[in-house]
Amino acid sequence: MTDYPSFLEVKLKNRSVLASGILGVTISLLRRVYNDGAGIVTTKSVGPEKRNGHSAPVIYDWGCGLINAVGLSTPGIDEFVSRFGYGVVDFPLIVSIFGKEADDFPLLAQKLDCLDFTFLELNISCPNVMDEFGTPFSFSAELTSQITRSVKDRTCKPVIVKLSSNTQDLLSVARSAENSGADALCIMNTVGPGMVIDISTGFPVLWNKRGGISGDAVLPLTVKNVYDVYNEVSIPIIGTGGVSSTGSALQVMMAGASLYGIGSAVYTKGLRVFKDIEEGILEFLHNNHFESSEEVIGLAHKQKKVSFYRIPKPVINEDQKRKNIKFVVSPVKELLKADEHSINTLFFEQQGLSKPAPGQFFMLWIPGLDQKPYSVSYYDENRIGFSLMARGAFSTSLLGLTCGEPVGLHGPLGKSFELQQYDNYLLVGGGIGVAPLIFSASELVKLGKGVNILAGGRTWASINWIIPLLEKIAKYSQIKTFFCTEDGSFGEQGLITDHLQGVIERVCPDFALVCGPEIFIKKALTLFKRNSVPGEASIERMMKCGLGLCGSCSLDTTGDRVCVEGPVFHFDYLEKCKEFGNYKRDESGALRGID
Repeated sequence: MTDYPSFLEVKLKNRSVLASGILGVTISLLRRVYNDGAGIVTTKSVGPEKRNGHSAPVIYDWGCGLINAVGLSTPGIDEFVSRFGYGVVDFPLIVSIFGKEADDFPLLAQKLDCLDFTFLELNISCPNVMDEFGTPFSFSAELTSQITRSVKDRTCKPVIVKLSSNTQDLLSVARSAENSGADALCIMNTVGPGMVIDISTGFPVLWNKRGGISGDAVLPLTVKNVYDVYNEVSIPIIGTGGVSSTGSALQVMMAGASLYGIGSAVYTKGLRVFKDIEEGILEFLHNNHFESSEEVIGLAHKQKKVSFYRIPKPVINEDQKRKNIKFVVSPVKELLKADEHSINTLFFEQQGLSKPAPGQFFMLWIPGLDQKPYSVSYYDENRIGFSLMARGAFSTSLLGLTCGEPVGLHGPLGKSFELQQYDNYLLVGGGIGVAPLIFSASELVKLGKGVNILAGGRTWASINWIIPLLEKIAKYSQIKTFFCTEDGSFGEQGLITDHLQGVIERVCPDFALVCGPEIFIKKALTLFKRNSVPGEASIERMMKCGLGLCGSCSLDTTGDRVCVEGPVFHFDYLEKCKEFGNYKRDESGALRGID
Protein backbone atom coordinates (compact mmCIF):
# COMPACT_ATOMS: atom_id res chain seq x y z
CA MET A 1 0.00 0.00 0.00
CA THR A 2 1.19 3.55 -0.77
CA ASP A 3 -0.01 6.86 0.64
CA TYR A 4 1.18 10.19 -0.79
CA PRO A 5 -0.47 13.03 1.13
CA SER A 6 -0.52 16.73 0.29
CA PHE A 7 0.20 19.58 2.67
CA LEU A 8 -0.59 23.15 1.58
CA GLU A 9 -0.72 21.87 -2.02
CA VAL A 10 2.73 20.25 -1.79
CA LYS A 11 2.89 16.52 -2.49
CA LEU A 12 4.76 14.56 0.21
CA LYS A 13 6.03 10.99 0.48
CA ASN A 14 4.59 10.71 4.01
CA ARG A 15 3.26 12.85 6.87
CA SER A 16 6.42 13.04 9.01
CA VAL A 17 8.35 16.25 9.71
CA LEU A 18 11.83 16.67 11.17
CA ALA A 19 11.18 19.25 13.89
CA SER A 20 13.14 22.49 14.03
CA GLY A 21 16.13 22.49 16.37
CA ILE A 22 17.10 18.92 15.47
CA LEU A 23 20.01 18.38 13.03
CA GLY A 24 19.03 21.18 10.65
CA VAL A 25 22.43 22.86 10.34
CA THR A 26 23.35 22.15 6.70
CA ILE A 27 21.54 21.31 3.48
CA SER A 28 23.49 18.05 3.21
CA LEU A 29 22.40 16.91 6.67
CA LEU A 30 18.79 17.85 5.96
CA ARG A 31 18.96 15.93 2.66
CA ARG A 32 20.29 12.93 4.53
CA VAL A 33 17.35 13.02 6.97
CA TYR A 34 14.94 13.32 4.06
CA ASN A 35 16.56 10.38 2.27
CA ASP A 36 16.32 8.38 5.50
CA GLY A 37 12.54 8.77 5.52
CA ALA A 38 11.31 12.20 6.65
CA GLY A 39 8.48 13.70 4.58
CA ILE A 40 9.54 17.30 5.32
CA VAL A 41 12.68 18.58 7.06
CA THR A 42 13.15 21.80 9.04
CA THR A 43 16.23 23.93 9.54
CA LYS A 44 17.44 25.01 12.94
CA SER A 45 15.83 28.35 13.69
CA VAL A 46 17.72 31.24 12.08
CA GLY A 47 18.03 34.58 13.86
CA PRO A 48 19.01 38.08 12.77
CA GLU A 49 22.56 37.94 14.16
CA LYS A 50 25.25 35.38 14.97
CA ARG A 51 24.53 33.64 18.26
CA ASN A 52 26.56 30.88 19.96
CA GLY A 53 23.71 29.66 22.12
CA HIS A 54 24.32 28.23 25.56
CA SER A 55 27.37 26.42 26.88
CA ALA A 56 27.21 22.65 27.40
CA PRO A 57 25.61 20.53 28.68
CA VAL A 58 22.80 21.58 26.38
CA ILE A 59 20.83 18.30 26.18
CA TYR A 60 20.26 15.66 28.83
CA ASP A 61 18.35 12.36 28.82
CA TRP A 62 16.48 12.33 32.14
CA GLY A 63 14.97 8.90 31.63
CA CYS A 64 11.48 9.77 30.40
CA GLY A 65 12.50 12.26 27.75
CA LEU A 66 15.04 14.97 27.03
CA ILE A 67 15.61 18.41 28.48
CA ASN A 68 17.48 20.89 26.31
CA ALA A 69 18.80 24.43 26.37
CA VAL A 70 20.77 24.65 23.12
CA GLY A 71 19.88 28.33 23.20
CA LEU A 72 19.00 29.06 19.57
CA SER A 73 22.55 28.94 18.21
CA THR A 74 22.67 30.46 14.73
CA PRO A 75 25.28 31.81 12.30
CA GLY A 76 22.91 34.72 11.61
CA ILE A 77 20.68 35.41 8.65
CA ASP A 78 23.37 36.80 6.32
CA GLU A 79 25.69 33.78 6.56
CA PHE A 80 22.68 31.44 6.39
CA VAL A 81 21.53 33.03 3.12
CA SER A 82 25.07 32.99 1.71
CA ARG A 83 25.66 29.35 2.65
CA PHE A 84 22.17 28.29 1.55
CA GLY A 85 22.85 29.56 -1.94
CA TYR A 86 25.47 26.83 -2.49
CA GLY A 87 23.05 23.98 -1.81
CA VAL A 88 20.53 22.43 -4.18
CA VAL A 89 17.23 21.90 -2.40
CA ASP A 90 15.40 19.00 -4.02
CA PHE A 91 13.13 18.07 -1.10
CA PRO A 92 10.33 19.75 0.92
CA LEU A 93 12.01 22.17 3.33
CA ILE A 94 10.80 24.39 6.16
CA VAL A 95 13.06 27.30 7.11
CA SER A 96 12.49 28.29 10.73
CA ILE A 97 13.16 31.82 11.99
CA PHE A 98 13.21 33.52 15.38
CA GLY A 99 13.68 37.09 16.55
CA LYS A 100 14.39 39.03 19.71
CA GLU A 101 11.94 41.72 18.68
CA ALA A 102 8.67 41.37 16.82
CA ASP A 103 10.03 43.55 14.00
CA ASP A 104 12.84 41.02 13.35
CA PHE A 105 10.47 38.48 11.79
CA PRO A 106 9.37 40.42 8.66
CA LEU A 107 12.97 41.51 8.01
CA LEU A 108 14.17 37.90 8.22
CA ALA A 109 11.34 36.73 5.97
CA GLN A 110 12.22 39.34 3.37
CA LYS A 111 15.89 38.29 3.29
CA LEU A 112 14.90 34.65 2.89
CA ASP A 113 12.26 35.03 0.22
CA CYS A 114 14.75 34.88 -2.65
CA LEU A 115 15.85 31.38 -1.62
CA ASP A 116 14.46 28.08 -2.83
CA PHE A 117 12.56 26.48 0.05
CA THR A 118 8.99 25.32 0.59
CA PHE A 119 7.58 26.68 3.86
CA LEU A 120 8.50 29.34 6.43
CA GLU A 121 8.12 28.60 10.15
CA LEU A 122 7.82 31.37 12.75
CA ASN A 123 9.36 30.10 15.97
CA ILE A 124 7.67 32.39 18.48
CA SER A 125 7.55 29.88 21.31
CA CYS A 126 11.04 28.73 22.43
CA PRO A 127 11.02 28.28 26.24
CA ASN A 128 14.75 27.93 26.97
CA VAL A 129 15.78 31.54 26.25
CA MET A 130 13.10 33.26 28.30
CA ASP A 131 15.74 34.77 30.62
CA GLU A 132 17.30 36.50 27.61
CA PHE A 133 14.37 37.28 25.33
CA GLY A 134 11.56 37.52 27.86
CA THR A 135 8.12 35.94 27.57
CA PRO A 136 7.66 34.13 24.22
CA PHE A 137 5.62 36.05 21.65
CA SER A 138 3.19 33.12 21.38
CA PHE A 139 1.90 33.91 24.89
CA SER A 140 0.14 36.95 23.39
CA ALA A 141 -2.63 36.72 20.80
CA GLU A 142 -1.95 40.35 19.84
CA LEU A 143 1.80 39.83 19.24
CA THR A 144 1.16 36.54 17.43
CA SER A 145 -1.25 38.37 15.13
CA GLN A 146 1.16 41.27 14.57
CA ILE A 147 4.11 39.01 13.70
CA THR A 148 2.08 36.73 11.46
CA ARG A 149 0.50 39.58 9.51
CA SER A 150 3.81 41.43 9.06
CA VAL A 151 5.54 38.29 7.76
CA LYS A 152 2.70 37.45 5.37
CA ASP A 153 3.13 40.94 3.89
CA ARG A 154 6.82 40.24 3.15
CA THR A 155 6.87 36.65 1.81
CA CYS A 156 5.21 34.54 -0.83
CA LYS A 157 6.02 31.32 1.06
CA PRO A 158 3.33 29.47 3.06
CA VAL A 159 3.73 30.45 6.73
CA ILE A 160 3.60 27.98 9.64
CA VAL A 161 3.29 29.54 13.11
CA LYS A 162 4.86 27.48 15.90
CA LEU A 163 2.90 27.84 19.15
CA SER A 164 3.57 26.94 22.77
CA SER A 165 1.55 24.77 25.14
CA ASN A 166 2.71 26.98 28.01
CA THR A 167 0.39 29.87 27.18
CA GLN A 168 -2.74 30.23 29.27
CA ASP A 169 -4.92 30.77 26.21
CA LEU A 170 -3.66 28.59 23.37
CA LEU A 171 -7.00 28.63 21.56
CA SER A 172 -7.22 32.41 21.22
CA VAL A 173 -3.57 32.56 20.12
CA ALA A 174 -4.23 29.87 17.49
CA ARG A 175 -7.27 31.76 16.22
CA SER A 176 -5.34 35.01 16.02
CA ALA A 177 -2.62 33.33 13.94
CA GLU A 178 -5.20 31.94 11.52
CA ASN A 179 -7.08 35.25 11.29
CA SER A 180 -3.80 37.03 10.51
CA GLY A 181 -3.03 34.79 7.55
CA ALA A 182 -1.14 31.80 8.92
CA ASP A 183 -1.31 28.89 6.48
CA ALA A 184 -0.71 26.23 9.16
CA LEU A 185 0.12 25.83 12.84
CA CYS A 186 2.78 23.77 14.57
CA ILE A 187 1.71 22.56 18.00
CA MET A 188 3.83 22.48 20.03
CA ASN A 189 7.35 23.54 21.03
CA THR A 190 9.15 21.96 23.98
CA VAL A 191 7.41 22.30 27.34
CA GLY A 192 8.67 24.22 30.32
CA PRO A 193 11.25 25.33 31.03
CA GLY A 194 12.06 22.58 33.50
CA MET A 195 15.13 21.56 35.46
CA VAL A 196 17.04 18.38 36.30
CA ILE A 197 19.44 18.31 39.26
CA ASP A 198 22.24 15.77 39.47
CA ILE A 199 21.90 14.29 42.96
CA SER A 200 25.57 13.24 43.09
CA THR A 201 26.64 16.88 43.07
CA GLY A 202 23.53 18.92 43.84
CA PHE A 203 24.03 20.94 40.63
CA PRO A 204 21.52 21.48 37.81
CA VAL A 205 22.76 19.38 34.89
CA LEU A 206 22.23 21.95 32.14
CA TRP A 207 24.63 24.90 32.04
CA ASN A 208 21.57 27.12 31.52
CA LYS A 209 19.98 25.36 34.53
CA ARG A 210 16.56 25.44 32.83
CA GLY A 211 15.52 23.89 29.54
CA GLY A 212 12.66 22.78 27.36
CA ILE A 213 11.25 19.30 27.98
CA SER A 214 10.54 16.92 25.10
CA GLY A 215 10.19 13.23 24.39
CA ASP A 216 7.65 10.57 25.32
CA ALA A 217 6.60 12.31 28.55
CA VAL A 218 5.03 15.28 26.71
CA LEU A 219 2.92 13.24 24.23
CA PRO A 220 -0.35 13.60 26.22
CA LEU A 221 0.05 17.40 26.15
CA THR A 222 0.59 17.36 22.39
CA VAL A 223 -2.46 15.15 21.81
CA LYS A 224 -4.67 17.28 24.07
CA ASN A 225 -3.56 20.59 22.53
CA VAL A 226 -3.91 19.36 18.95
CA TYR A 227 -7.36 17.98 19.81
CA ASP A 228 -8.49 21.32 21.27
CA VAL A 229 -7.08 23.52 18.49
CA TYR A 230 -8.48 21.26 15.74
CA ASN A 231 -11.99 22.35 16.72
CA GLU A 232 -11.06 26.05 16.64
CA VAL A 233 -9.24 26.50 13.32
CA SER A 234 -9.66 25.39 9.73
CA ILE A 235 -5.97 25.50 8.72
CA PRO A 236 -3.84 22.33 8.99
CA ILE A 237 -1.86 21.44 12.13
CA ILE A 238 1.57 19.85 12.58
CA GLY A 239 1.53 17.91 15.85
CA THR A 240 4.98 17.85 17.46
CA GLY A 241 6.04 16.57 20.86
CA GLY A 242 6.49 13.02 22.10
CA VAL A 243 6.07 11.31 18.72
CA SER A 244 8.42 8.31 18.72
CA SER A 245 6.36 5.39 17.41
CA THR A 246 3.53 4.46 15.06
CA GLY A 247 1.11 4.56 17.99
CA SER A 248 2.08 8.06 19.09
CA ALA A 249 1.97 9.37 15.50
CA LEU A 250 -1.52 7.90 15.06
CA GLN A 251 -2.67 9.51 18.31
CA VAL A 252 -1.53 12.93 17.12
CA MET A 253 -3.21 12.43 13.74
CA MET A 254 -6.44 11.17 15.29
CA ALA A 255 -6.44 14.27 17.48
CA GLY A 256 -6.43 16.39 14.31
CA ALA A 257 -2.87 16.87 13.06
CA SER A 258 -2.28 16.64 9.32
CA LEU A 259 1.43 15.98 9.91
CA TYR A 260 3.42 14.66 12.87
CA GLY A 261 6.76 16.14 13.90
CA ILE A 262 9.68 14.07 15.19
CA GLY A 263 12.52 15.45 17.29
CA SER A 264 13.78 13.66 20.40
CA ALA A 265 13.08 10.25 18.84
CA VAL A 266 16.02 10.86 16.49
CA TYR A 267 18.14 10.28 19.61
CA THR A 268 16.20 7.37 21.11
CA LYS A 269 15.57 5.49 17.86
CA GLY A 270 17.94 6.93 15.27
CA LEU A 271 17.14 8.30 11.82
CA ARG A 272 15.42 5.01 11.00
CA VAL A 273 12.48 6.22 13.12
CA PHE A 274 10.90 8.04 10.16
CA LYS A 275 10.68 4.91 8.02
CA ASP A 276 9.65 2.70 10.94
CA ILE A 277 6.70 4.95 11.79
CA GLU A 278 5.61 5.34 8.19
CA GLU A 279 5.73 1.58 7.60
CA GLY A 280 3.66 1.11 10.75
CA ILE A 281 1.07 3.64 9.60
CA LEU A 282 0.76 1.95 6.21
CA GLU A 283 0.28 -1.39 7.98
CA PHE A 284 -2.40 0.18 10.20
CA LEU A 285 -4.23 1.58 7.16
CA HIS A 286 -4.08 -1.76 5.35
CA ASN A 287 -5.15 -3.87 8.36
CA ASN A 288 -8.14 -1.64 9.07
CA HIS A 289 -9.26 -1.04 5.47
CA PHE A 290 -8.57 2.70 5.32
CA GLU A 291 -8.08 3.98 1.78
CA SER A 292 -5.67 6.74 2.84
CA SER A 293 -4.15 8.39 5.90
CA GLU A 294 -6.47 11.36 5.35
CA GLU A 295 -9.25 9.31 6.94
CA VAL A 296 -7.27 9.08 10.18
CA ILE A 297 -6.88 12.86 10.64
CA GLY A 298 -9.34 14.05 13.28
CA LEU A 299 -10.77 10.55 13.71
CA ALA A 300 -11.22 11.09 17.45
CA HIS A 301 -13.69 13.88 16.64
CA LYS A 302 -15.64 11.82 14.12
CA GLN A 303 -16.22 8.51 15.90
CA LYS A 304 -19.93 7.79 16.27
CA LYS A 305 -19.46 4.33 17.72
CA VAL A 306 -16.63 2.35 19.26
CA SER A 307 -14.53 0.55 16.66
CA PHE A 308 -11.73 -1.95 17.04
CA TYR A 309 -8.58 -1.18 15.08
CA ARG A 310 -5.78 -3.69 14.62
CA ILE A 311 -2.49 -2.01 15.52
CA PRO A 312 1.00 -2.99 14.31
CA LYS A 313 3.52 -4.55 16.67
CA PRO A 314 6.08 -2.07 18.06
CA VAL A 315 9.35 -1.86 16.13
CA ILE A 316 12.67 -2.00 17.98
CA ASN A 317 15.53 -1.00 15.68
CA GLU A 318 19.28 -1.26 16.14
CA ASP A 319 19.73 2.43 16.82
CA GLN A 320 17.82 2.08 20.09
CA LYS A 321 20.91 0.49 21.62
CA ARG A 322 22.14 4.06 22.16
CA LYS A 323 19.68 4.22 25.03
CA ASN A 324 22.25 2.14 26.92
CA ILE A 325 24.62 5.10 26.92
CA LYS A 326 24.91 6.29 30.49
CA PHE A 327 25.53 9.54 32.29
CA VAL A 328 27.51 8.70 35.41
CA VAL A 329 29.06 11.08 37.93
CA SER A 330 32.38 9.63 39.09
CA PRO A 331 35.05 10.88 41.49
CA VAL A 332 38.56 11.62 40.29
CA LYS A 333 40.77 8.65 41.19
CA GLU A 334 44.24 9.73 40.06
CA LEU A 335 46.10 12.30 38.00
CA LEU A 336 49.06 10.89 36.06
CA LYS A 337 51.13 14.04 35.69
CA ALA A 338 54.14 14.43 33.42
CA ASP A 339 54.91 18.08 34.26
CA GLU A 340 53.18 21.46 34.52
CA HIS A 341 53.47 22.22 30.81
CA SER A 342 52.68 18.79 29.40
CA ILE A 343 49.71 16.56 28.65
CA ASN A 344 48.39 14.75 31.72
CA THR A 345 45.99 11.87 32.22
CA LEU A 346 42.99 12.04 34.52
CA PHE A 347 41.63 8.72 35.83
CA PHE A 348 38.14 8.06 37.17
CA GLU A 349 36.46 5.11 38.78
CA GLN A 350 34.69 3.33 35.93
CA GLN A 351 32.00 1.65 38.04
CA GLY A 352 28.63 1.88 36.29
CA LEU A 353 30.03 2.77 32.86
CA SER A 354 29.65 0.68 29.72
CA LYS A 355 32.99 -0.46 28.33
CA PRO A 356 34.19 1.85 25.56
CA ALA A 357 35.86 0.74 22.34
CA PRO A 358 39.05 2.47 21.14
CA GLY A 359 38.25 5.65 19.26
CA GLN A 360 35.04 6.34 21.19
CA PHE A 361 34.71 9.37 23.44
CA PHE A 362 32.87 10.68 26.49
CA MET A 363 31.36 14.08 27.19
CA LEU A 364 32.98 15.21 30.45
CA TRP A 365 30.96 17.57 32.66
CA ILE A 366 32.16 19.87 35.41
CA PRO A 367 29.07 20.89 37.40
CA GLY A 368 28.21 24.53 36.79
CA LEU A 369 31.00 25.11 34.24
CA ASP A 370 30.73 23.29 30.90
CA GLN A 371 30.84 19.95 29.09
CA LYS A 372 33.41 18.89 26.46
CA PRO A 373 34.25 15.72 24.45
CA TYR A 374 37.39 13.68 25.24
CA SER A 375 38.64 10.43 23.73
CA VAL A 376 39.40 7.51 26.04
CA SER A 377 43.15 6.97 26.39
CA TYR A 378 43.08 4.21 29.02
CA TYR A 379 40.60 1.63 30.32
CA ASP A 380 40.77 -1.35 32.65
CA GLU A 381 38.39 -3.07 35.06
CA ASN A 382 38.95 -0.42 37.72
CA ARG A 383 39.36 2.89 35.97
CA ILE A 384 39.01 4.95 32.83
CA GLY A 385 41.50 7.59 31.72
CA PHE A 386 41.40 10.72 29.58
CA SER A 387 44.58 12.50 28.49
CA LEU A 388 44.33 16.26 28.09
CA MET A 389 46.29 19.46 28.02
CA ALA A 390 45.38 22.84 29.47
CA ARG A 391 44.07 24.77 26.47
CA GLY A 392 41.15 26.71 27.97
CA ALA A 393 39.08 27.28 31.07
CA PHE A 394 37.45 23.84 30.99
CA SER A 395 40.56 21.69 30.49
CA THR A 396 42.47 23.81 33.01
CA SER A 397 39.70 23.24 35.55
CA LEU A 398 39.72 19.49 34.85
CA LEU A 399 43.45 19.28 35.48
CA GLY A 400 43.02 21.28 38.67
CA LEU A 401 40.66 18.74 40.25
CA THR A 402 41.82 16.71 43.21
CA CYS A 403 41.06 13.10 44.09
CA GLY A 404 37.45 12.59 45.10
CA GLU A 405 36.04 15.58 43.23
CA PRO A 406 33.12 14.71 40.90
CA VAL A 407 32.97 14.81 37.10
CA GLY A 408 30.08 13.71 34.91
CA LEU A 409 30.93 11.11 32.24
CA HIS A 410 28.43 10.62 29.42
CA GLY A 411 29.26 7.81 27.02
CA PRO A 412 30.72 5.88 25.38
CA LEU A 413 29.79 7.82 22.25
CA GLY A 414 30.65 7.63 18.57
CA LYS A 415 32.17 5.05 16.26
CA SER A 416 35.32 3.12 17.18
CA PHE A 417 38.42 2.05 15.24
CA GLU A 418 38.55 -1.22 13.28
CA LEU A 419 40.73 -3.60 15.30
CA GLN A 420 39.70 -7.06 14.14
CA GLN A 421 40.22 -7.35 10.40
CA TYR A 422 43.99 -6.86 10.01
CA ASP A 423 47.15 -8.34 11.56
CA ASN A 424 49.76 -5.57 11.57
CA TYR A 425 48.77 -2.03 12.60
CA LEU A 426 50.58 1.30 12.43
CA LEU A 427 49.22 3.94 14.82
CA VAL A 428 50.24 7.53 13.99
CA GLY A 429 49.46 10.48 16.22
CA GLY A 430 50.49 14.04 16.84
CA GLY A 431 50.50 15.52 20.35
CA ILE A 432 47.21 15.01 22.19
CA GLY A 433 46.02 13.04 19.14
CA VAL A 434 47.99 10.07 20.47
CA ALA A 435 45.47 9.67 23.32
CA PRO A 436 42.90 7.37 21.62
CA LEU A 437 45.74 5.46 19.95
CA ILE A 438 47.17 4.37 23.32
CA PHE A 439 43.85 2.74 24.23
CA SER A 440 43.80 1.22 20.72
CA ALA A 441 47.31 -0.20 21.23
CA SER A 442 46.22 -1.80 24.50
CA GLU A 443 43.30 -3.59 22.85
CA LEU A 444 45.33 -4.61 19.80
CA VAL A 445 47.97 -6.27 22.01
CA LYS A 446 45.21 -8.26 23.71
CA LEU A 447 44.02 -9.40 20.29
CA GLY A 448 47.52 -10.58 19.36
CA LYS A 449 47.98 -8.02 16.60
CA GLY A 450 51.24 -6.41 15.53
CA VAL A 451 51.33 -2.89 17.01
CA ASN A 452 53.61 -0.05 15.86
CA ILE A 453 53.31 3.55 17.08
CA LEU A 454 54.74 6.68 15.48
CA ALA A 455 54.18 9.67 17.77
CA GLY A 456 55.40 13.21 17.49
CA GLY A 457 55.08 16.71 18.80
CA ARG A 458 56.72 20.10 18.88
CA THR A 459 58.93 19.42 21.90
CA TRP A 460 59.70 16.75 24.50
CA ALA A 461 56.90 18.21 26.65
CA SER A 462 54.44 17.33 23.87
CA ILE A 463 55.15 13.59 24.11
CA ASN A 464 56.71 12.88 27.52
CA TRP A 465 53.32 11.73 28.83
CA ILE A 466 53.04 8.89 26.30
CA ILE A 467 55.58 6.38 27.61
CA PRO A 468 54.29 6.34 31.26
CA LEU A 469 50.81 5.61 29.93
CA LEU A 470 52.04 2.96 27.48
CA GLU A 471 53.92 1.26 30.33
CA LYS A 472 50.59 0.59 32.03
CA ILE A 473 49.67 -1.71 29.13
CA ALA A 474 50.22 -5.42 29.68
CA LYS A 475 52.80 -6.79 27.20
CA TYR A 476 53.96 -3.22 26.47
CA SER A 477 57.30 -4.66 25.29
CA GLN A 478 55.54 -6.09 22.22
CA ILE A 479 54.76 -2.58 20.94
CA LYS A 480 57.31 -0.96 18.59
CA THR A 481 57.55 2.79 19.17
CA PHE A 482 58.99 5.60 17.04
CA PHE A 483 59.20 9.19 18.29
CA CYS A 484 60.03 12.52 16.71
CA THR A 485 59.97 16.15 17.81
CA GLU A 486 60.16 19.30 15.74
CA ASP A 487 63.01 20.70 17.84
CA GLY A 488 64.85 17.37 18.12
CA SER A 489 64.57 17.32 21.94
CA PHE A 490 63.42 13.66 21.84
CA GLY A 491 63.60 11.02 19.14
CA GLU A 492 64.20 12.02 15.52
CA GLN A 493 64.04 15.68 14.57
CA GLY A 494 61.30 16.85 12.25
CA LEU A 495 57.60 16.52 11.56
CA ILE A 496 55.79 13.18 11.75
CA THR A 497 55.19 13.33 8.02
CA ASP A 498 58.96 13.69 7.48
CA HIS A 499 59.48 10.24 9.01
CA LEU A 500 56.23 8.47 8.10
CA GLN A 501 57.45 7.05 4.78
CA GLY A 502 60.47 5.46 6.44
CA VAL A 503 58.37 3.91 9.23
CA ILE A 504 55.90 2.50 6.69
CA GLU A 505 58.76 0.84 4.85
CA ARG A 506 60.17 -0.60 8.10
CA VAL A 507 56.99 -2.08 9.61
CA CYS A 508 54.93 -2.83 6.42
CA PRO A 509 51.51 -2.22 8.04
CA ASP A 510 48.26 -3.77 6.83
CA PHE A 511 46.18 -0.98 8.32
CA ALA A 512 46.73 2.44 9.90
CA LEU A 513 45.00 4.42 12.65
CA VAL A 514 45.63 8.17 12.69
CA CYS A 515 44.72 11.03 15.01
CA GLY A 516 45.98 14.57 15.45
CA PRO A 517 45.70 18.03 13.87
CA GLU A 518 43.63 17.91 10.70
CA ILE A 519 46.29 19.37 8.39
CA PHE A 520 48.68 16.67 9.61
CA ILE A 521 46.08 13.92 9.04
CA LYS A 522 45.49 15.15 5.50
CA LYS A 523 49.23 14.98 4.68
CA ALA A 524 49.53 11.55 6.31
CA LEU A 525 46.63 10.20 4.23
CA THR A 526 48.51 11.17 1.07
CA LEU A 527 51.48 9.06 2.15
CA PHE A 528 49.34 6.10 3.14
CA LYS A 529 47.53 6.21 -0.19
CA ARG A 530 50.86 6.31 -2.05
CA ASN A 531 51.86 3.15 -0.17
CA SER A 532 48.46 1.44 -0.64
CA VAL A 533 47.86 1.27 3.13
CA PRO A 534 44.18 1.56 4.11
CA GLY A 535 43.14 2.97 7.44
CA GLU A 536 40.96 5.16 9.61
CA ALA A 537 41.39 8.59 11.17
CA SER A 538 39.70 10.26 14.12
CA ILE A 539 38.74 13.88 13.50
CA GLU A 540 37.53 16.69 15.74
CA ARG A 541 34.49 18.96 15.31
CA MET A 542 32.49 21.30 17.52
CA MET A 543 30.19 19.08 19.61
CA LYS A 544 27.53 20.72 21.72
CA CYS A 545 25.41 17.69 22.60
CA GLY A 546 27.31 14.51 21.66
CA LEU A 547 23.96 12.77 21.07
CA GLY A 548 23.49 13.41 17.36
CA LEU A 549 20.67 15.93 17.84
CA CYS A 550 22.03 19.47 17.62
CA GLY A 551 23.75 18.92 14.26
CA SER A 552 26.68 21.22 15.09
CA CYS A 553 29.27 18.57 14.19
CA SER A 554 27.75 17.51 10.85
CA LEU A 555 29.93 17.28 7.74
CA ASP A 556 28.91 19.19 4.63
CA THR A 557 29.58 16.48 2.07
CA THR A 558 27.36 13.76 3.51
CA GLY A 559 25.54 15.21 6.50
CA ASP A 560 27.23 12.63 8.72
CA ARG A 561 27.46 13.63 12.38
CA VAL A 562 30.95 13.32 13.84
CA CYS A 563 29.49 12.41 17.25
CA VAL A 564 27.46 9.48 15.81
CA GLU A 565 28.79 8.37 12.42
CA GLY A 566 32.30 9.45 13.55
CA PRO A 567 34.63 10.58 15.01
CA VAL A 568 36.40 7.70 13.23
CA PHE A 569 36.18 7.69 9.42
CA HIS A 570 37.87 5.60 6.75
CA PHE A 571 40.62 7.24 4.68
CA ASP A 572 38.58 6.87 1.47
CA TYR A 573 35.68 8.74 3.06
CA LEU A 574 37.83 11.67 4.22
CA GLU A 575 39.46 12.05 0.79
CA LYS A 576 36.01 12.79 -0.67
CA CYS A 577 34.97 15.14 2.16
CA LYS A 578 35.22 18.70 0.83
CA GLU A 579 35.51 20.37 4.24
CA PHE A 580 38.21 18.00 5.58
CA GLY A 581 41.42 19.96 6.00
CA ASN A 582 39.71 23.16 4.82
CA TYR A 583 37.12 24.40 7.32
CA LYS A 584 34.87 23.57 10.28
CA ARG A 585 32.13 25.32 12.31
CA ASP A 586 32.12 27.29 15.53
CA GLU A 587 29.46 27.22 18.25
CA SER A 588 27.05 29.37 16.23
CA GLY A 589 27.31 27.15 13.15
CA ALA A 590 29.37 29.75 11.25
CA LEU A 591 32.26 28.50 9.11
CA ARG A 592 35.90 29.04 10.04
CA GLY A 593 39.23 27.75 8.74
CA ILE A 594 41.09 24.70 10.02
CA ASP A 595 43.83 25.56 12.52
